[in-house]
Amino acid sequence: MSEMKGFSAEMPIGCESVYFVRGDLPIEVLTRSLQSLLPTRYQAIVPRPFTILDTFDGRIRKNGARLTIRLNDGRPRLAWQPRYGGRVLEVDLAQAPCFVWDVPAGPLRNELMPVIGARRLLPQVDASHSGTLLDILDRRSKTVARVRIESGQARSPRSPTWHSLPTMLILSGLRGYDDEYARLKPVIESRPGLQVCPEDPVAVMLRHLGLPVRDEISCPRVQLAASIPAEVGARQIYLSLLEMMRTSEPGLRDNLDTEFLHDFRVTVRRTRSLLSQIQGVFAPEIIERFAREFSWLGKLTGAPRDLDVLMLTLRERQVEFPSDDMDVLVDFLVRVQQRQRRELIDALDSDRYARLLTEWEAFLRQPILCETSTKSRLRQIVSLRAWRLSRRIARRAKAIDDRTPAKRLHEVRIAAKKLRYLIDVTPGFYAAEDLDRILRPLKKVQRVLGDFNDAHVQERRLLEYRRALAAEGGPQGALVALVRLASESRRRRSELRGHVSKVLSRFGTKTTRSACRRAFKDASA
Repeated sequence: MSEMKGFSAEMPIGCESVYFVRGDLPIEVLTRSLQSLLPTRYQAIVPRPFTILDTFDGRIRKNGARLTIRLNDGRPRLAWQPRYGGRVLEVDLAQAPCFVWDVPAGPLRNELMPVIGARRLLPQVDASHSGTLLDILDRRSKTVARVRIESGQARSPRSPTWHSLPTMLILSGLRGYDDEYARLKPVIESRPGLQVCPEDPVAVMLRHLGLPVRDEISCPRVQLAASIPAEVGARQIYLSLLEMMRTSEPGLRDNLDTEFLHDFRVTVRRTRSLLSQIQGVFAPEIIERFAREFSWLGKLTGAPRDLDVLMLTLRERQVEFPSDDMDVLVDFLVRVQQRQRRELIDALDSDRYARLLTEWEAFLRQPILCETSTKSRLRQIVSLRAWRLSRRIARRAKAIDDRTPAKRLHEVRIAAKKLRYLIDVTPGFYAAEDLDRILRPLKKVQRVLGDFNDAHVQERRLLEYRRALAAEGGPQGALVALVRLASESRRRRSELRGHVSKVLSRFGTKTTRSACRRAFKDASA
């Protein structure tokens, strides 16, 4: 039976400051120093081994939360420490979870689901802490903040060697006591031997062990000056995208979770799109050659990604269908999925793929001739293209209504994706306020048109699978389930069409058009 509990000593926080403690300063001395200044309640932190779980791209850590697992009377106990408010949630499990659906339904699963989605939970660090916990009290002896002073050891889950961790002090302000937290912070910082730590404790552990502290891997991280020459900047962007592909590829090959294929696919599509958007930088024959190869690679990822999305949908809705029919359907789709994965992995193992990556990187790292490096600025090229795309979206938005053919909607969707790709790789070229005014409606346009397209693609795929299963002599119940799901996708598409005009009209407002003009037109001049 699952069990949910809360630890008063581990209450989630509203504010947090982290400090390194000088190595020769004992925890006991620092503790007594704080006790002499502040009304506190003391509690020892008893050593207790645990493992920190997170996704490959660190979604839990970036959310400000922490997910740990430890043995409790021989059984794994999962603990969720949320970012703000509420209590720590715990649940006993039969075995360590791999995905959110391996966690029993309840509050902990509800908190975890929107943070990690379909990503696999991976062990990040094995650790054990000891030290002091001080509850900081107000005049009514009510806890308004907490100070943890802890030291310990940690290791990579793949290593038998433990490493000592630096002693750290963590000041946590409880939700609703921001004023007390602000008052306490200078008191803490007045103590000798403390140094501000710019990272959270989990990131410190990862770096101390030489492990990567990963951030978002589905969006390139390139710092480009507004004055950067076009060819120099373009090569940096494409090299960043190439690194993203290589980061996602091992997880894709090992089939750790569906998001590795998604990230890989998006990166390939970004590369191909930007080859046509960042114009006049590379020779036409170079663009044509590599765009053709990235198009080949992108097409290979389309059907597997569509099936991944369908399988996730079936997982959410499996209780709506008889279990026997669902077992047959899932078994059939798993066989299709395995065949598609083999085809994709064979392509990644091919000489063509190896040659593409090798020749693409070699081209991007070629020395740039001095006379070509100063011809034009990337900011001008990108901004001119972004300005034209933004005007195209706004112009077509005015002509769209409930009777507009799906082909026209698809054209707007493609233009929106192209604009988003340009903005994502060059955010430093534009004022943050203008980008916010542009991206908010643009993201909504992408979302509703993307959902509309996904519903159309899923309907078509479901009917294709229905014909294939029928050819195998599949049971009538499973065939009916596929038809029902296809009908619901069609109904979903019909419902979304009613939202398309409304969402598109927001992109054509005066506020958005003015922001586009300031950001793109002025910069392209």
